Amino acid sequence: MELWVGAVNLGFLYAFMAMGVFITFRIHDFPDITVDGSFVTGAAASAVLLIAGINPLLSLFASFLLGAVAGCLTALIHTRFNINGLLAGILVMTGLYSVNLHLMGRSNIPLLNQPNLMTYLQAMNPGLPTEIWFCLIFSVVIALFWAMVSLFFKTDLGITMRTTGNNPIMARASGVNVNLMKVFGISMANGLVGISGSLVAQYQGFADIGMGIGSVVFGLAAVIIGESVLRMRSIYIKVLNVIIGSVIFRLMVALALYVGLNPIDLKLITATFVLLILIAPMMASRGSSKASGLTNRVSRFFTVNRMVIGFSVTALVVIVSIIVHRQSQSPHLGSSKVVRIGLVQVSDNPLLNITRDSFVEEMKKLGYEHGKNCFISLQNANGELPTVNTILDKFLHDRIDVVVPISTVCTQAAINKVKDRPIVFATVANPFIIGAGKSDTDHLPNVTGVYGAAPTDKMMEVVTRILPGKLRVGTIWDSAHENSVFNVNQLKKVLSQYENIRFEGATITNSSEVYQAAVSLVTKGIDAFVLAPDNIVYSAFESVVRAAQSRKIPIFVSDVERLKDGALGAYGYDYTASGIQAAHLVSRVLKGENPAHIPFERYRKLTFGLNLEVAREMGIPIPPDLIAKATLLHGDMKTGSPPLRR
Repeated sequence: MELWVGAVNLGFLYAFMAMGVFITFRIHDFPDITVDGSFVTGAAASAVLLIAGINPLLSLFASFLLGAVAGCLTALIHTRFNINGLLAGILVMTGLYSVNLHLMGRSNIPLLNQPNLMTYLQAMNPGLPTEIWFCLIFSVVIALFWAMVSLFFKTDLGITMRTTGNNPIMARASGVNVNLMKVFGISMANGLVGISGSLVAQYQGFADIGMGIGSVVFGLAAVIIGESVLRMRSIYIKVLNVIIGSVIFRLMVALALYVGLNPIDLKLITATFVLLILIAPMMASRGSSKASGLTNRVSRFFTVNRMVIGFSVTALVVIVSIIVHRQSQSPHLGSSKVVRIGLVQVSDNPLLNITRDSFVEEMKKLGYEHGKNCFISLQNANGELPTVNTILDKFLHDRIDVVVPISTVCTQAAINKVKDRPIVFATVANPFIIGAGKSDTDHLPNVTGVYGAAPTDKMMEVVTRILPGKLRVGTIWDSAHENSVFNVNQLKKVLSQYENIRFEGATITNSSEVYQAAVSLVTKGIDAFVLAPDNIVYSAFESVVRAAQSRKIPIFVSDVERLKDGALGAYGYDYTASGIQAAHLVSRVLKGENPAHIPFERYRKLTFGLNLEVAREMGIPIPPDLIAKATLLHGDMKTGSPPLRR
């Protein structure tokens, strides 16, 4: 039940965003990508004000205003400077990334222990399950929202807006200021998107700089899917379709997870479905020219719907096949001897995959083997934060015994949603900044886990031994990830203890920017790269190596897996330890220990590695005592032989 009700709740909250997309896309025929930024603006404004103690309703209003300001900027750039609408939206969205980071002060703001709309609603709960209670309240709110928007579009102003979008030439001839109406409409649309961002942040328990990625795609999918439900010209039906489309889209995500599909496959399914709906009217017009009367109506019906019907039947067959396959491959979940473990990771990257794989392998060694006496559900949100919530709802629906979130974002979502069963987190830099606890022993009663920040102090001891004297150290990080920001701040703190070391930094937003950022640091004359843990940077590590090779600048990393790829030195935790330690904690919980009495654990396995081949190529001498202390050696100072583990 939680899976489907949770999906409906998310659909209701995202309906405000979908309505904003409907206004820009359908009313004004304006492809506004600003929503990817204004969605985060709404969440950021609400989170900052809630932390400051402002009433949640006032914070919701502020989210609307700031979202509207963002939309107004896009519209003004488009109308006043005659800039292409898509380009104007991209410009504002790009600028909003920096604005939102300044507004939040950091990349992530936890709201777990902060009074907000959801906590007030929960306080009014007469005793119903939380998601069902929220669904009832959201249903009332969304009904009022539907009525208000529909009635607005029946007013003179609303009719003028619609006329301006449908026929701007006629509207201008009638004395309507078309540009002003467009500015008003786009501002209103992004204000609604801001409200959606605020509500989603309060619902999931945190505001994150990356939560708006793909918002415009979700909104367009909801609008187009909704239009296929009730094909009527009434504005009431059109507005209702947007809400229905938003709910259907989230239910499609839930269905994909329920039948065992990878969430990334949903993008292909949605794209195909939307394409079929767009093609159907053209097929209908061709079919209608070949028939008349009753035959025409029948032909038109099947012409319009045959592609959608065919796709639906095909999808149904695939879904049934997957369900049958799952039932034949999975253990009997009703058996009392089978324990259920749900593992969720936010994206597909090496560090998280290492943690996941080592966890599964260690659980097998401990006697918990998937398919025999244990059911382990491995879920990947593929970088989409809303999907993390849906995965957690699926875990609750499947009556998972222990939830294992990997990464800070997944842990943050889990501790906000899951209250009635154990949570064992892994690969988290600092669980305390997200509200998981105050210390290793003083933490949430249903939460325990494994964490650890990069040992930057030990790393710099190695760097200063290899490169003595004055140094200019460069690092790159993604400011959108709280772990990355925390690790870089730790590095800065350590560097402040060295009088002869200067820090140079460059931030990026995606992997395509890593090379340019590395080159910029090289041109500033840095003597070494010291890279703190960052999933985006390490995914494009080859770009750093390429930029550093031109001037033979050594690279020191915290990810020991990157030592063989061109780093000179590595000092960090082996993330197999994270998965192994988490497995042991899960085993203790399954054997009856209370998570409240299990302290958080730090990573135990620390690896110090050197790439002697890189040192030889760069002509950098390595002190013999450091070589003796290394637990991992790659290559040889003379021959470049294979790596040696000690």
